Amino acid sequence: MNILLFTTGGTIGSAFDGTAINVFPDGGCPFAAQYLSENAHARVQFDIRSPLNILSENVTADDLNTLAKVMFTADLSAYDGVILTIGSDNLAYLSAFVGLLFGGCGVPICLVASDKVPSDPEANGSVNFSCAVELIRQGRSGVYVPYRNSGGVMVVHSATDLRQADLSDDFVSFHGAHGVFDNGVFYEKQPYLAQRIPPVFDRAYLPRVADNVLLLHPYPMQDYDRIDPRGVKAALHTLYHSATLDGVRFIPWMTAHRDFPVFLASFRSGRKLYQTAADTIEAGAIPLFDISPECAYIKLLLACAQDVMSIKEFMKKKPSP
Repeated sequence: MNILLFTTGGTIGSAFDGTAINVFPDGGCPFAAQYLSENAHARVQFDIRSPLNILSENVTADDLNTLAKVMFTADLSAYDGVILTIGSDNLAYLSAFVGLLFGGCGVPICLVASDKVPSDPEANGSVNFSCAVELIRQGRSGVYVPYRNSGGVMVVHSATDLRQADLSDDFVSFHGAHGVFDNGVFYEKQPYLAQRIPPVFDRAYLPRVADNVLLLHPYPMQDYDRIDPRGVKAALHTLYHSATLDGVRFIPWMTAHRDFPVFLASFRSGRKLYQTAADTIEAGAIPLFDISPECAYIKLLLACAQDVMSIKEFMKKKPSP
């Protein structure tokens, strides 16, 4: 079995030097060597490439463009699957990026992170990596994030459905985990969900991601007048858990900046709207349904990274099971 392994840094590719945690200078991935030493019978070969070597909290638009380019220009069909080792801080955003761009490539792709550096015996990176290899061995088409949470359960997430871990060490999915992996057996809990984008990108037309999307989060007494939207092509405002925001404060600001579209995430289909959300939509904001805020942000970045269609048309693409 041949696996294309992209390393990008992150905790899974880092060490503690006595002062701070930072990436290995050579961009290595100890868990690949560990897997081979512990599974000599597995007949697995890794083609290792290191397009990035960063802590994920430092990711830039250029880094995203580099990642897209190396994946679009690689012959993914020549491999049984692809693994990306990646930082956990931006795991939800980066998995959405890979899932949106390569969810239809036909090759299993897994993004693998670690809660601790590889030298820590308590790190979950090794079991996450092994689970990724097994998912590829089983030929599961799609883009996944296998991650062992603090309770010891190996959870498998649809890549475009993952939420940020925030202050918790655990990851959850917007619609619920796709499944769990136990002793080599996969148990499905929710259908695999793939958020989609129009098929405008390929190796001849690469995304040109730029820092031009404004991301706003609600909090009490937010002063929108302090926000300078110069250089913005589109904005995404996330919502409280009831799909609400302070429309009284936000609507005047949005009305004063009609030169770019404003999207709201996330609404769930079939639920009644609160008046604040209804008023904001009536004033011109565009609601996004059944998509995580992290994936909505990445999708909007990609909408602004092309000129084949309007941003609004690009964002209309619906998820598929």
